[in-house]
Amino acid sequence: MNRIAQAWRRVPTVSAKFLLILIPSLVLAVSVFSSVFFYNRHQDLRLALRDKVSTIADINAAALSASLWSFDVNAIRNVVQAIAANRELVCVEVTDDLADGLFVWPGVDCPTDSPNTERRAIKVQNLQVGTITLHFSYDAVREQLRQEIVNTVFLLLMMLAGTVAAALAALRLTIGKPLRRLIASILHSEQGFGHRPVDWSAADELGRVIHAYNGMLARLGEEEAALRKSEQRLSLAITATRSSVWDYDPTTGQYWWSKEFPALLGYGPTELAMTTKTWVSLLHPDEADDIVAESRRRRRDKALAYSAVYRMRRRDGQWAWIEDRATALRDSQGNALRITGTMSDVTERVQAELDLARERNILQITLDNTDQGIIKVDRDLRVVMSNRRAAEFLNIPPEFLAACPVFPDIVSLQRSRGEFNEMGDDPDLYLAYGGDDLEDGLSGGGGGGSVWEQPLTFKRRRPDGRIIEVRTNPLPEGGFVRTFTDVTVEARSAEEIFNAMQALGAAYADLKETQASLVQAEKMASLALLVAGVAHEINTPIGIAFGCSTHLSSRTQALNDAFEGGTMKKSDLAAYVATAGESSRLIQQNLTRAAELIQSFKRVAVDQTSEERRAFDLLAYLEEIVTSLGPTLRKGPHRVAIACSPGVVIDSFPGALSQVVTNLVMNALTHAFPDGTKGHMVIDVDDLEDGDLQIRFADDGVGIPEEHRNKVFEPFFTTKRGAGGSGLGLHIVFNLVTQTLGGRISVDSAPGDGTTFTLRIPKSIPAVAAVAGVDSPATSPATVGTASLETAAA
Repeated sequence: MNRIAQAWRRVPTVSAKFLLILIPSLVLAVSVFSSVFFYNRHQDLRLALRDKVSTIADINAAALSASLWSFDVNAIRNVVQAIAANRELVCVEVTDDLADGLFVWPGVDCPTDSPNTERRAIKVQNLQVGTITLHFSYDAVREQLRQEIVNTVFLLLMMLAGTVAAALAALRLTIGKPLRRLIASILHSEQGFGHRPVDWSAADELGRVIHAYNGMLARLGEEEAALRKSEQRLSLAITATRSSVWDYDPTTGQYWWSKEFPALLGYGPTELAMTTKTWVSLLHPDEADDIVAESRRRRRDKALAYSAVYRMRRRDGQWAWIEDRATALRDSQGNALRITGTMSDVTERVQAELDLARERNILQITLDNTDQGIIKVDRDLRVVMSNRRAAEFLNIPPEFLAACPVFPDIVSLQRSRGEFNEMGDDPDLYLAYGGDDLEDGLSGGGGGGSVWEQPLTFKRRRPDGRIIEVRTNPLPEGGFVRTFTDVTVEARSAEEIFNAMQALGAAYADLKETQASLVQAEKMASLALLVAGVAHEINTPIGIAFGCSTHLSSRTQALNDAFEGGTMKKSDLAAYVATAGESSRLIQQNLTRAAELIQSFKRVAVDQTSEERRAFDLLAYLEEIVTSLGPTLRKGPHRVAIACSPGVVIDSFPGALSQVVTNLVMNALTHAFPDGTKGHMVIDVDDLEDGDLQIRFADDGVGIPEEHRNKVFEPFFTTKRGAGGSGLGLHIVFNLVTQTLGGRISVDSAPGDGTTFTLRIPKSIPAVAAVAGVDSPATSPATVGTASLETAAA
């Protein structure tokens, strides 16, 4: 029975249960009624068949009486054949008692043990002349009954299906549809989509149930809304305080906590089982035993509130500090019925407290290891912080100062030891240090303001000869900080420092003078190159002009001799005229070239030996500079190309620019092209939109190693110390560009990939830069070295 009941409860739908009741009931009822009906029908058919056979026997007994009396065999046989036409008969037997004859259909003999027989005597005038026996079978009855049963069963099945369908439809309309809506509403609520009323109205029992259910949903919705609002407030409060709620029932051992507790430790809401074992497993091993013992004690003592701070393991393996506050609900005997509390993450607070304690310890260690004595006094004149040097300078025991005494007690102790005897009759100094009367110290001795409310600095000499500087700084919240510094050494060495500063100033002046001399020497070296260029460049046109004049003089003398000798011919005169014209042309052309070269060299020489500012055409001036370097360049297979747009006029110092270009070219010839390799140098000028010029001097030489790149502008730095390098060329270039020309310079190079110096100078330098260029064309080596590194890095 239990299994049947369990199986019945597992049927999933009401319709299935309804069918499980309806179909067997209908089948059983129809089976019973059908069995009774067909049993009676069977009996009726049997009786009908027996009556029919009996009637056939009666009729044919009369029909055979005449034939049997006259012994008409053919007639008898015909009658037997006619009787055999009835399919219910299985054998027909006719006996002739008078002639002792026998007629049998269909065979020779009929079965003797057949129970289904009808026998009639054949009489003629009450004389029995024979017997007719009919053997029959109920097979036809059974076949008919079977056919009727089949037809009936088919009809019953159709009726059963229709009945079930009608019943299911009725069940669906009256019970199933409202039940489905009711179930859908319940599932909707269980799935968390809110409460949805059932859309059904009826006056029957199910309608009243649904009506009551909808009313319950409305009340439940109102209660849940109020509960949800309360839970939201509680959740917000718990989340804001990084807390969680827990509850423990000591009688059952059941443990519960809110979803915020796993989140505090980085777990999901369902990752931690709500058991005491889980809580214990999360405790720090060093504290677990004490915390568990404390938790057990809570259940035994009579206290109502508890508080503890301990560590618990996060999911990531780190340790979180948890503050646990609990309240116990106890019965009249004091037994704990329930313990409820909150767990809050106070890691930041605990860490801040630990950091604060560590910082205080570090601060105290720092104060104790500093050479300066420090004390802090609050608004009540109590010492709240000090170090050991303060006790030493105040000449009081460190233990006394560490006990946080009031400041007047310190002054009294010092006076008792004669600390203020050296002050003599100077009441102001004594009052500033502390005063004999604290009221005088607080009131400023009647001077109109407390000495503790304003900064104060003074020096005093201790009995041992040391000089102590005392500084007092008031605090905004009241009180003050006082420092004690031993300035004996500083006072004694002040004069030494002053003398050292004077010596340093003299050395600096000497250094600037030396640097100016070096710059002048470099300029003179450039001028020597210019003189050599003048001699070389002018020699060619002057030589050609001299040769032409000599040739013209000799031809003139020859023509004059011919004229005087009377041998001059017209052809001689024509040849002389042609020679004179060509010679005059060559003399004029080369002398003009020499004049231009002299004028160009003159301008460059004047610019190099003066610091005059003027406006000049940049392209023409660069060509003059390169021309002046021609003799040096032609000593090797080197070429200098100029890429500058014509018409670029700048207002600057041409001498400084000439010195910069000359030094860059000479630096490239010295360092970029070793062993006489062929080199190309390019001076590329870009006229920028912001009023500046960008001049790039590039060569295709060996480049500068990375370790030397940031040192190229430093004074006296050279890699050719024994091969003519002074280490001042680029240093002078940097000074002239950054100061005289008012711009900046940088270098970009890689080993084997050439070197590029980029200058950015204004087309018209400001007045301040112009004055700096005239008065101080160079700076100190140390300053330039630092600036060069910054410029190169930029």
